[in-house]
Amino acid sequence: MKRILLIFLIVTSCGEETPRRTVPFAPVNFRIDPNGYDIELNSPLSCKVFTEKGRRLDTDRFGYAGVLAVSDATGILYAFDLCCPHEDNRLVTVVPDYEGHGYNGKVKCALCGSVFVTMFGLGNVESGPSAEPLQRYNVILLQDGSYRAVN
Repeated sequence: MKRILLIFLIVTSCGEETPRRTVPFAPVNFRIDPNGYDIELNSPLSCKVFTEKGRRLDTDRFGYAGVLAVSDATGILYAFDLCCPHEDNRLVTVVPDYEGHGYNGKVKCALCGSVFVTMFGLGNVESGPSAEPLQRYNVILLQDGSYRAVN
């Protein structure tokens, strides 16, 4: 019986590993208020950057390099860490692309040139050397119509 269990453990532990995230863990916990302070997020395909400089409460936490909150075409909010996963450096951040007249649902790393698509809530790589998507955080709708970004 012990031998069968040992064989089972060896066989099941040899599978593919889950891809490791290169962006180090850092707490995320802050309120997004599209009906007040963050009114720009009321519009579809809009975005706002949240960093320590704009902290409203002492308890607010903004991830490793800051957080980018984006609204998709239907108004659903998503949140991503600003750190480029290819660079893995909190000082190297992605920047929203404002091609044309507004935010086009993409962000770009100025250092490596990786482009990430945020408009569908995934942060997937569109082009560039990055092998990983942006670090994504949970966005929870609260009863008062505001949101909480957390990890």
